[in-house]
Amino acid sequence: MSPTPRPASTHATQQDVAAAAGVSRGLVSLALKGEGRMSEETRRRILDAAAKLDYHPHAAAAELAARHSQRLAVVVPYLDNPFFDLLLRALRRRAKQAGYTLVALVSDLADDLESSTIDDVLSLRPAGLILPGTSMTTKELQDLGARVRLCVIDRTLPESAGIATVRLDEADAARLTVEHLASQGYERLVFLSPALRLQETILGERVKECRAAAAAAGLGFAEVNADAGVKAAISQALATGTGPLGLIAYNDLLAIDAVAAGLSLGLRIPADLGISSYDNTSLAERAELRITSIDQHPDMLATGALEALLAPGTGSVFHRVVPAQLVARSSTARR
Repeated sequence: MSPTPRPASTHATQQDVAAAAGVSRGLVSLALKGEGRMSEETRRRILDAAAKLDYHPHAAAAELAARHSQRLAVVVPYLDNPFFDLLLRALRRRAKQAGYTLVALVSDLADDLESSTIDDVLSLRPAGLILPGTSMTTKELQDLGARVRLCVIDRTLPESAGIATVRLDEADAARLTVEHLASQGYERLVFLSPALRLQETILGERVKECRAAAAAAGLGFAEVNADAGVKAAISQALATGTGPLGLIAYNDLLAIDAVAAGLSLGLRIPADLGISSYDNTSLAERAELRITSIDQHPDMLATGALEALLAPGTGSVFHRVVPAQLVARSSTARR
């Protein structure tokens, strides 16, 4: 029996396969799973019909029938930063190893877009949701956590929030950065923050920890932001004093702009201006840049997030702090 032609825009169903093979839909379901008692000729006829119709199981329907989703979702704030690409790849690997499919969406750091993106995620009924760099308030996260199993990456939340978190040890990262810059002879430090529209919630904690580490090392510390451009920010930083300036960029994207801006101002890197950063992406490794950077270990972050979502509940809130690693390169090598 030849399969009945279908419109090109539709997908074959088990009922289509059953009609083509001349059997019941229930028998098709068993044959496709490799189960059930039937003759090999019948099983082969069903499989041949499924192949001719290009039948693929409907994952959402199967999950609905099983009352269990095999999908995990992640909403990233933007894709400009290659760190999120590293994190997504690590999450996808870990999800696949656990037998889950990862669905990724982007919110563009806009509150209204993040809210509508979360609504899109919930419509998928995922087994869990991962939020790196979210701008949602603690109360909003609590409300969301009541609807879906949730893990927040790179954010400190109060224990009372009851939300799982996986994050970089910001205090350790700041200590490593400041100690390295001090060892290279930088006499004052400045933290370069992104423009307001690109600022993530973790920024405040990162600046605070760097300020504390600078104070412990006896170094002056100031913060500038890139609202008026990175070149203007560095010019502002230079005006705060004299002597070699150690600049700590929020991420590698900003660090690249800082290198270009410093050179355009006639500064020698690393003699006059040392640049250290966060994320240790491929941008920092580029031969013409070689930027010192903090490695956040995205694979460790991903492993922790999957454990938070999939491990059996223990009655306590899951929290994991990932150690920092400073990768020193020529952008800070004064000595």
